[in-house]
Amino acid sequence: MMRTLKELWEELEGPTNDDLRYIIRYVEPLRKEAGQKLLGQGPTNDDLRYIIRYVEPLRKEAWQKLLGQGPTNDDLRYIIEYVEPLRKEAQKLLKRTHEEILREMYEKS
Repeated sequence: MMRTLKELWEELEGPTNDDLRYIIRYVEPLRKEAGQKLLGQGPTNDDLRYIIRYVEPLRKEAWQKLLGQGPTNDDLRYIIEYVEPLRKEAQKLLKRTHEEILREMYEKS
C-alpha cells in the first residue's frame, strides 16, 4: 500500500534542521509544515534563508527572525539574489552595514 506524503510527515520523528531544510527545498507539498517546525526549533541564519526563499507564507516571519538574529552580509546577499520581494530591503541593510563598518573604522583610527 502506498502512503501519502502527509502520512509520512506525521510519522517523521525528531527531524534535524538539515532534514527540514531538505524537505523545504525538495518536497513542495510539505514546505509550510517543515518551515513551521524549523521556525520552532532554534533556526540558524542558514535555516531562515531556506524558509525565506522557499516558504512564501512564512517569509515575513522568517525575515523578522533573521533581522532579530543579525543577518550577515552573506545572508543579505543571498536574499538579494534569490528573494525578489525582499531585495530592496536587503540592499538597504547591506549598504548601511558597509557604511557602519567604514564609520567604525574611521572612529577607531
